[in-house]
Order: sequence, then C-alpha cells, then structure tokens
Amino acid sequence: MKNNHSRSLPNFITTLVLRKYGILNASRILYISGALPDANLIVSKKLMRFVLLLFCLQFTMLSMFAQNSRETIISIDLNQPVEKVSPMVFGQFIEYLGRCINGGVYEEGSSLSDENGFRKDVIQKVKDLNIPILRFPGGTVIKIYHWQDGIGPKAERPKRKNLIWGGMNDNHFGTAEFVEYCHKIGAEPFLVVNMATGTPEEASNWVEYCNGTGDTFYANLRRKHGFEKPFNVKYWAIGNEEYAVTDAGKHQNVEKYIEDSWQYVKMMKLQDPSLKITLVGNSIDLDWSKKVIHDMHSVCDFLSIHLYSIPSDSKYMSLLNSVEAFNIDLNNMRTLIQEVPKTVHDFSSWYRFPPRQEPLKIAIDEWGIWDLNSGKGTGDYNMEYSYNWAHSLAVGKFLNLFQRNADIIGLATWAQTVNVLAPIMTNKSDSYRQTIYTPLQAYRQYTLKNNLPLDVNSPALERLLKAVDATASISDDQKEIVLTVLNLSENEIMPTHVNFKNLAPNKLMQLSEHVCYTAPSLEATNNFGINCVIETKDKILRSSKSGFEVKVKPASINFFRFKLL
Repeated sequence: MKNNHSRSLPNFITTLVLRKYGILNASRILYISGALPDANLIVSKKLMRFVLLLFCLQFTMLSMFAQNSRETIISIDLNQPVEKVSPMVFGQFIEYLGRCINGGVYEEGSSLSDENGFRKDVIQKVKDLNIPILRFPGGTVIKIYHWQDGIGPKAERPKRKNLIWGGMNDNHFGTAEFVEYCHKIGAEPFLVVNMATGTPEEASNWVEYCNGTGDTFYANLRRKHGFEKPFNVKYWAIGNEEYAVTDAGKHQNVEKYIEDSWQYVKMMKLQDPSLKITLVGNSIDLDWSKKVIHDMHSVCDFLSIHLYSIPSDSKYMSLLNSVEAFNIDLNNMRTLIQEVPKTVHDFSSWYRFPPRQEPLKIAIDEWGIWDLNSGKGTGDYNMEYSYNWAHSLAVGKFLNLFQRNADIIGLATWAQTVNVLAPIMTNKSDSYRQTIYTPLQAYRQYTLKNNLPLDVNSPALERLLKAVDATASISDDQKEIVLTVLNLSENEIMPTHVNFKNLAPNKLMQLSEHVCYTAPSLEATNNFGINCVIETKDKILRSSKSGFEVKVKPASINFFRFKLL
C-alpha cells in the first residue's frame, strides 16, 4: 500500500536520488516513495521520458544555482554601531636581530646614510609607510639589553655580544637615535624594558632619562648628552614573552611575573604617571592572561599577545588558514577582556599615581608571516624572506581581522621593518619594497576612523575559508565609507553586490573611487629594480539607493570609496 503522505517528495531529493541510483532504479525508489504517479514497477518508455525530463530540469536548476552561488553579497547596515579603529594598529617593530637595525635602518659610514647614520633610502620608504608607533629594542633580545649601554658619546659605548641572536652590538643605535628616528618618520616611540637581567630601578631610571623635566641625575644626563627637551616616551612594555621557557628569562611562573611587574609599574609610574603600560599576555595559555588581567588590570593599558602566521607548508590555502585560525585567539581574548571593568574603581591614592584611564585593550606587538616550513629563509636564523603576492593577500586578511576586532585591539606592530621578516629589504647599495609593503601602506592610507560592521555572503574556497574577505570603515561625520575587499580566489573574477541598508529616504550613496592592487601571479615577488605589484585607480561617479554591482579581480586587494549624498 502506498504512503499517500509522501507523494510530493521535494525536488532536490528527487534529483539526488536520480544522480545516485540512475534513471531505472531511481524510478523504482521514487515510485515507492510516492513521488511518481505510475503504479507499475515496469518502467515504460513514457515514464523513462518523464524521468529524463525531470532529471534535465533539475540539473539545469542546480547549475543555475551553482552559478549564482559564485557571487558575493556584501550588506552594510548604516544603523549599526561603529567602533573606533585605533591608528596604533598600524605600527612597526625593530630589534637587534640580523640586519634589521645595523645594515638596515642604520649604517654608519655608508654613502647612503645621513649624518645620524640613518639609511636615507630606507628612512624614506619607512616614512611612506605612515607608521604611527615604532617598538624597540626587542623582542627576545630585551632580556640582555641594558639601556645605559646605548647613551652618550658613541665612541664610549660598550660593545656587547648579542647572546640571543648572535653577532655583536656596538650600541651606536641607542635611545636617542631611536627617538630621533621616530621623530623623522612621525611615529610614537614604544620602549620595552628588561625584566630578565634588569631591575625595576634600571627601568625607572630609563623613564627619567627619557621624560624627566626636573633638576635630577638622569634628566641632567640626557641634557649633558645634548638633548635639553625630554623625549616624552609614552608607551612602555614590561618584558617580552616572559612565559617562554627557552628564553633567557626568569619569569616563566606567572605569579612571579605579576609580583615583579607590580614593582616595575610602581617605580616607572612614580617617575611619570602618564605612561601607557603594556603587560605580557598569552593567547594560547589563557590561564596566564587571566591571572595577569585579574591581578593587574588596574594599571594595565594593553595586554600583549603575539600572532605569527607559520603555515604548515608552502601551499596558498595553508597560508590563508594559518591567518584564519587567529579568530580563535582573538575570540578567546575577547572573553577575558570583556570581564574587565572599563573604569577602575577603588584604586588607592597611596599608590601616588592614577590607575589606567581607558578600557584595557590588546596589544599585538608582534605579528607577521614567518614561513618557517618553506625552507626559503636566509640570513640569521633564516629570517630574511622574499614575500610573494600570496603573502600580501594574507597580510590583508590579517588587517581585516584586526579591524573587525577594533573593540578589543588598541595597538599592533608588524615584526619587523627592515630585512628581518620585513616589508623593506636592503643591500649595501640599494633597497626595495617587498610585496607585503603594498597592503601595509594601503590599509594605512585608505582605512577610515571607525569600523562599520558588515555581512559577507561569499562562496567558499575550502571548508570555512571564504573567497571574499571584507571590512568597511566610516568617517567620523558618517559621510564617507571605504569598503575593503580581498578576493582570495586565485583565478576567479568575483561578481559582488554591495547593498546599503537603512539609507535615509532623501539620501543617495555614490561610488566615487576604486583602487585595486594585484600581481601577475600568487608567486610574483619584488626585487631590486623590480616591482610586480599592479595598481589601478578608477574615478567613478555612480549613485544609487539600492546598491552597486562590481566585479573584483582574482587575487586582489581593493578599496571602494563611497560618499553619502
């Protein structure tokens, strides 16, 4: 007896049955299910034609759906609350490691260097990056660095063996040189203090040397060295990756780190209460981060984590997935950060300095792409890499991730700036911009002041990895929007619909500019005298109330500028 309740089998099931079992067996199955109208199990020619026609119709509809699914829909709701994008997320980092400082930003005696020893070709490229904050001197090397080695007449500065990264440090690029470099490139200096072989008093004296205004020993020593005005260094970090067992530190126990960090904070803030303090966090060992936040959130402006993309192999998908995985890290950190009160209450006046004045944020003060498993690195510790266009797309994916998490990220510095995991490479006579220089510069140029949430409905590259990665930023007056779109598909042009929701009845949205960066292939690289990056700028004046349709080139980084009319 037939089951009359199942006669109207859904069409997609019909199609699946046909494709799995073939026309003959499918007709039997579909009959039993009540989907076919004939009671005879012997398949007639008429029934065969019916089934074949049904199959063809279903296949055509599925093909049409598959074509439509290769489109991307981006929806931007203008009523969504926005979040400030900290300009400090576009920072950089330099360390006494390989050719980053000596032979990179600094090269005494070179015909390419100025009177300070700064490489003029390099400093121009660094300036063009529009760096808001520069971190120094480490990094792991901070565990052996003593700031007093790098002050005063250069001829009198002691030479030290670099116990961490090898080689010798003559200390000619020290505190004053670093601060002067920051002034020349328009960046805030960000200093990290030595916890491993240093002391709280040493750190406090460094603050006085940099920021002291009174008639005191270290402020006067700075003046004696030729710097009457204070350096006004606002950003300071207490240690670096102090949890790392293999490093030359002694604070792998979080309780010891907290105990000693309190002493550092006290001694430093008693010198200058306005300091912004970064403490060591860990996005993998969440217990470490939780304890530091619990015990020190009242004096912690930023909690540091480090995010290095280390792909498992040289495949493009492995690279993208290694960045995608950091969503987990940031989601975990968000859970911890959201438990912290935005305002500090009941902070004793006997500390003699104020608590933090703003909500605690994350400092990703080392991030980048460390392609360890490619075997292509050269130089000290194989940290000099030739970055290709695939790496540039991964950098864009990183920066989109940071923007989407603007509510918890207050600071980020790419590691590093010259020669070592760097956007700028040098030899004795020249320098060039690597491919990754392009997104680092472009995001700083085009990102507006506030993150505007959006929805992206995109085809998948594989599993959970979308072909299109996008963010939107909006100006303070909300009259201008920049939509940043990465097409991560290597070969596919991506038709993209951009829809604006809750646009006022008397307003129009105008697409005014499209800037696109791409390259001949994912493997394309820059070199001395060679630039593979293709930049196109199109001025467009197209207005709409309903939305826009654009075609996004394969493997491209795009900035669409919209204006509210």
